[in-house]
Amino acid sequence: MWPPGRDPAEVAPEELIVLVPPAFTFEGFAPEAFEALARLKAHPHIEQYRQEKSALRRYVQEPFRRLRDDLVVNWVLPSALALETERNVFSRFLKNDFGAGGCYAHYWMAFYRQGRRRLADVQLIVSLHADGLRVGVYAGEPARAVWHAVRTHLPEAGMGVLGPLIPLLHIKIYPRKGATRLVRTADELHRLPELLRGAEGIWAGRTLSREAVLARGAGIVPWIWETWQLVWPLYRFCCAVS
Repeated sequence: MWPPGRDPAEVAPEELIVLVPPAFTFEGFAPEAFEALARLKAHPHIEQYRQEKSALRRYVQEPFRRLRDDLVVNWVLPSALALETERNVFSRFLKNDFGAGGCYAHYWMAFYRQGRRRLADVQLIVSLHADGLRVGVYAGEPARAVWHAVRTHLPEAGMGVLGPLIPLLHIKIYPRKGATRLVRTADELHRLPELLRGAEGIWAGRTLSREAVLARGAGIVPWIWETWQLVWPLYRFCCAVS
């Protein structure tokens, strides 16, 4: 029987557990997944989505659900994390753009704290794009209360929280206008108050190319939980201050 879930803010990185031996149902993403996403990226409109709908369901959405199940069984439950992993964790392709018919050309899922809403919380994210996979933690708009707390407290704690992550992960700060800002050196952390001023989000994680995703197959499951364990200090901090 699995232990009851714990508040992620109270779980130290060394307490995260992986099931041994792991149990996988996810077989990996097929080339058809990337091909369908690439066609949708070239024509991000509802008409193209209708043409791709069956391929997206078979090669993207259904494998994504098996991937979710494997992450839950092998990492969330053994670590006894109080995370929402079923309700409203998957994205949609169609945009809510008041009938304009736009589409997203990537598909993602996000785990978030139980008792909260996905869009109003810090998220552990996996997203599949035409060029590869992106995995990490995101805090920002539209989770205004959470993002306000993170943006307020992170400048003071930045060196301790983000410093050890810089050699291991990509750290991106998203301004409201202009290009994404990358935090690549410890020296840049001294500019964190400036970088966060007016920003609408922060993401830290790792990426895999399309070719690497195909080559790894089911091996991306442990790669994902390894990434989440690397980024856990930032995720835990975001949970603690919000």
